[in-house]
Amino acid sequence: MGTWDATIFGNDTSLDIKEDFFERYNRGEDVNTIKNDLTSDLYDDDRYNVLFALAHCMWEVGQLDDGFLLEIKEIIDKKEDLALAQELDADSKFLKQRSAHLDKFLEKISVKKEKPKKRIAPPVPVESKYRNGAVMVFQYEDGIYGSLIAVDGAFFDKETYYAYLQTDIKITRKPTMEDVRSARILDPSFHSAEFNSFRDSRYYYTFVNCFSGYLKSTETKRFEKYNDSVFEIIGYLSDWGSCCSAASGGFDYYKPKSIDEFKASIAKELNKRYHENLNTRTEMNVDDIDKEFILSNTRKGVE
Repeated sequence: MGTWDATIFGNDTSLDIKEDFFERYNRGEDVNTIKNDLTSDLYDDDRYNVLFALAHCMWEVGQLDDGFLLEIKEIIDKKEDLALAQELDADSKFLKQRSAHLDKFLEKISVKKEKPKKRIAPPVPVESKYRNGAVMVFQYEDGIYGSLIAVDGAFFDKETYYAYLQTDIKITRKPTMEDVRSARILDPSFHSAEFNSFRDSRYYYTFVNCFSGYLKSTETKRFEKYNDSVFEIIGYLSDWGSCCSAASGGFDYYKPKSIDEFKASIAKELNKRYHENLNTRTEMNVDDIDKEFILSNTRKGVE
């Protein structure tokens, strides 16, 4: 469990529960069914974070029943969560903050919410030319050409997730697919035991350094229009799958700006990242990496 602060949602577990709850709630599932599923296999260290998150979510949608509210009240009154936090080496400052947050939390959910949150239709998948495998060329601030490769993207009518890997191409003419296939990625983590040794072997195909972001409805509407002003797609590789995104940056799709302003901000960011990562290229070139992914995906299909 990762913990950042003493608030109810100041940890990984509570945020995951909230995400799972509303994803299922918006699909039309019964609230008690969701609750029973999410509490069917509780771990001691995460128990209270799960219960508090669920109580908050059920309160949000106007379906926090008296029995569950009483259970939450008893946990807080008996300081069970604080005792567990102390066992996990929380310091006195955290315990004091946590106690205050729990008191406010209990006070909040003890009063019925006046306007419960309604179900929201889940996002609908849409097609995008910037799908995984898209090879995009652009110009740096000095007019020299570079290229990106789209990976791990997800495209919906109300939201967009994008991730791009930057190649080491920097040439005066517009790159071809052959140029890109001969290039390397500005990322040392591919096949790296340093980054991926603690994971399943399939994660040896994971990148750490990428441009990524999650865009909500307003930004999603700008996504392709903004991209079209900067990038030209010259072809497609296979689907390379996911990125760890341990060191990631993003483009400002969420800030209203002119096309020229957007182009300038992209060129500046890409130029900065290029020079920050001069010595962090993959040993394998793009073509070799692509062949490995094709072979890996073929093996998965056979299995």
